[in-house]
Amino acid sequence: MVTCRENWQEVDKSSGEIINKTSRHAWISGKPLTKNNLHERCNLAARYRWGIETNILLEKHHGYQYEHCFSYDWKAMKGYHYLMHLAHLMNVLTEYSEKLSVYIKENGIRNLIQFVFITLTGPWLDGDIEEQATTPCQLRLV
Repeated sequence: MVTCRENWQEVDKSSGEIINKTSRHAWISGKPLTKNNLHERCNLAARYRWGIETNILLEKHHGYQYEHCFSYDWKAMKGYHYLMHLAHLMNVLTEYSEKLSVYIKENGIRNLIQFVFITLTGPWLDGDIEEQATTPCQLRLV
């Protein structure tokens, strides 16, 4: 088991004062931790995994009702898992994208899903892909 206590300073956005902050993390491993692998296993791998688990918990308990898909078909379970993550991604993009929110207000969520489906399965990329890839675009997050 390893514990880590971090200290850092942040500037308060409202007052401009410097605030001292601390956090404490703990990791338990079934494999030996040494000075040589501690940073890689705890800070890089475990914190990355923590972000993944946070997203899964969000999908389980905050409106998605994501539960274990019991099936005898492994491909069906994987497909369900990937579709849930795609739905979460689309919701995040929809919530934070100004243009998508305007499109949904004007056309509705079903038309957005149909538009995305047609875009991903249609012949839109058969033209000059280099021209499309080099055309400047902008996604604004609200």
